[in-house]
Amino acid sequence: MTPNSRRLAALLRPLRGWAPTLVLLGAVVAATGIVAVGLRGSPAAPSRAVLVSSGAWAPFVGPDLPGGGPVTELVVELLSRSGYSPEVRYTSWSLAEENVSSAASIGAFPLVASESRRTRFLLSDPLIDFEYVLFYNRRNGEPKVSSAGDLGALRVGGIAGYDYWDELESAVPEFVEFGSTLEGFRALADGRIDLLAEGLLPGQAVLADPSFAADADDFGHLPGDNRLVHSVQGLHFMMADTNEAASVMAKFNGVLAKMRQSQEYEDIVAGLEPSAFHEVTLTPVGPSGLVELLDQEGRTVLLAPKGTRARVLAWPEAFVGTGGPPPAKVLVQVKITNGPAQGRVLHVDARALQLDPGT
Repeated sequence: MTPNSRRLAALLRPLRGWAPTLVLLGAVVAATGIVAVGLRGSPAAPSRAVLVSSGAWAPFVGPDLPGGGPVTELVVELLSRSGYSPEVRYTSWSLAEENVSSAASIGAFPLVASESRRTRFLLSDPLIDFEYVLFYNRRNGEPKVSSAGDLGALRVGGIAGYDYWDELESAVPEFVEFGSTLEGFRALADGRIDLLAEGLLPGQAVLADPSFAADADDFGHLPGDNRLVHSVQGLHFMMADTNEAASVMAKFNGVLAKMRQSQEYEDIVAGLEPSAFHEVTLTPVGPSGLVELLDQEGRTVLLAPKGTRARVLAWPEAFVGTGGPPPAKVLVQVKITNGPAQGRVLHVDARALQLDPGT
């Protein structure tokens, strides 16, 4: 061995004990680099397609509402941010619940947290707050309800598939059941029931709907915070009570909590207004520049701004009957669908009607 070789061996001798450690460290560094490269190069996991059930309940949800309604928009956004690609299918409320039980859909919405649902399903944190009231027909007088006995003696209408609040269900021996809110209000208008249990916003939506021919001003709801006649609850997203669903629900609630603090959430729920259906535009015919809303005798009841929208409830004989000279003033019965008089059934001068293209 040369002097240089002996000198090199002496220098390397202290490192021999560290050799295994250095080899292991090198392997770890190399593996870490491979994992990092793998993570950077892998695409984002695709969203999982899921089926969700709901019903028709204006102004919250429904196939005829823009985007399926504000609550549909909210739930779709929450599920999308949770890693899912939801498809919403609309059905009856009873079938929506059955679909969750049978795993035909991963969830249903928007539903109140009744006792039966709390024991059988997982319920999300509240999507929005919801106000239940009892509507009545002002033409028949306001029913007096101060006890459960008072309420039990009245004919109370309910909607099929609804779970109402405990105090109401305990006080009413049997609801007069209807297939839709519209059917319930028609029964209330006809005097077939004394009260109709429904959400304040859905009730107002029906009263403003042109398919409901009665005057919205004929209906009110029982006042006060008595739990017999009023309840504020949350509306929820509901899933089957399984371990897998619990994991999804935890993520859903986390996204919901963040979103409820955002302006985006405020913008979505701001869309919870009674739907307006437009068929004609009302324009002024007098010098005031305002639309005159009249009673059946032609007397002015209210004034409305130019551009107020309405639906014609009955075309006068001069428009649909035999020809002949028109009377001095043709009155047309309309239901106002926007503005301060929304929901009112009144009359206008026929000259105030402006048909929209395609109407």
